[in-house]
Amino acid sequence: MTTLTLIPAMPLHGDVDRAAAIWVGLLEATDLADHVDTIILAEGELFDRARLLVRERGAVRGYVTLPLTAGALDAQALRVAVAALPEVPPAPRPAPASITVVVCTRDRAGLLRDALEAIRAIEYPAYEVVVVDNAPATSETRDLLAAEFPDFRYVREDAAGLSHARNAGLRAAAGQIVAFTDDDVAVDPQWLWAIAAGFARAGDVGCVSGVVPTGELRNEVQAYFDARVSWSKLTTAREFRLSDPPADLPMFPFCVGEFGTGANFAVRRDGMLALGGFDTALGVGTRTKGGEDLDMFLRLLYDGQAIVVEPAALVWHRHRADLDALTAQAIGYGRGFGAWATTVLLDPRMLGAALARAPRAVARLVNKPMSTVDDAATSSALSAEAKRVGRTELASVLGGPASYFAERRAQREAGTLAGPASRGPVMERRCWASLAGIGGVCGLLGLLPLPPALSLAFVALFILIGPGALVRAWVVLPPHFAPLVIPAIGISALLLLTTGIVYAQWWNPVLWLFALAGATCLGAIVSFGARRTA
Repeated sequence: MTTLTLIPAMPLHGDVDRAAAIWVGLLEATDLADHVDTIILAEGELFDRARLLVRERGAVRGYVTLPLTAGALDAQALRVAVAALPEVPPAPRPAPASITVVVCTRDRAGLLRDALEAIRAIEYPAYEVVVVDNAPATSETRDLLAAEFPDFRYVREDAAGLSHARNAGLRAAAGQIVAFTDDDVAVDPQWLWAIAAGFARAGDVGCVSGVVPTGELRNEVQAYFDARVSWSKLTTAREFRLSDPPADLPMFPFCVGEFGTGANFAVRRDGMLALGGFDTALGVGTRTKGGEDLDMFLRLLYDGQAIVVEPAALVWHRHRADLDALTAQAIGYGRGFGAWATTVLLDPRMLGAALARAPRAVARLVNKPMSTVDDAATSSALSAEAKRVGRTELASVLGGPASYFAERRAQREAGTLAGPASRGPVMERRCWASLAGIGGVCGLLGLLPLPPALSLAFVALFILIGPGALVRAWVVLPPHFAPLVIPAIGISALLLLTTGIVYAQWWNPVLWLFALAGATCLGAIVSFGARRTA
């Protein structure tokens, strides 16, 4: 009889709250032979439950969760649980393509060391590693690479922001495929084989992502995030194309989380550069705090490229373990989502599909499902503090649009703004045209038989926003002038129109308001769709 010892997916970085904790690790199904009668989990005595990601012949089969007794698992119970998982074919081994692994980091040398140690252990014959040090405050990252990882390339990017760092990694990469990961993860040794297999599926594959399981579950904060995200649930291989919408995803292609996450994805270098790279106004380190991975996935699909989810491309993620860090992350996710949604609504290719799915998207935002990989609902068990994090994330969505344009303006003034060419002056014009359209609609609403105070409010909004925003869509103004000039234009237009009506002795306010508001709406539509820049 034999003892099988399993180690945690990631080293524990803190105390274990037994009530909320789950031991997490990887089980190779082929190790679970009949003669194995004892299964010991390293540090398992600290836990009452264990979650194992089961892999067989390189392919992911799924998860099993079982109780622990004195740090050990019941071998027979584990065999039964593994046997209930779906069978999968062995992971393919294609001809190895040249791959550049890019790790973006900023002043987190302690975490980075663990991540780079895992990357060094990758079993793949044709890869290089580029570490992008983004706007560092110290030389710790450079010193770490020089002392412990001299075979990895160091690239410094002084413009702050994850998208700036990723673009720097794209430019520096020698490989035809660029695989991105973070400094708070542990990649699996077979990671790049699975990435290569994903690209080998078809010639139109522009992006490959993989499963990102929770690598540490020590307390309720990590348990909350584990239930909040969907990355860890991507255990089924899938291919996504805009031309072939999946029947089981009614929100497609606006499926946040179904395509993967920024901690584990790879792109074709030339294809991503042809799209303009990452939008530098999005991402951690900017005012928007996120959204760059959502934006990248969607732009690839609309470019006619396919996204492959390859579960065998396995990367373990260490979630935030304290409430303050989790709250900051939630603010980033919310604001990044709002900023990304802004780019969607200002893109004529995406606008119609986005509006059609908007009711379902809003419902999901307000009542986001919370469940673990074991399909165990967790929202009812969360503390008031954890639930407050969810509300904070939701509220932060509203700050996304303003953050996005403020970041664009700041980067434009600094000369660092980069990204898709379609997001130049044309996007700015569409933003103002949309605001003009909202003002025009308010003017039309003011004509309805509503309470006088409400009608007056709609008319006032139209005057203060509509005509001025329509003019601003085509006339560039200094940023600090816009809050004054836009309402001034509306008030001036009203005064001129009133003067004309008096002299013409054609006094029909309802008709004139209808004409002016309708003209504003029509002008907004024309301005939004026009391709010529201001």
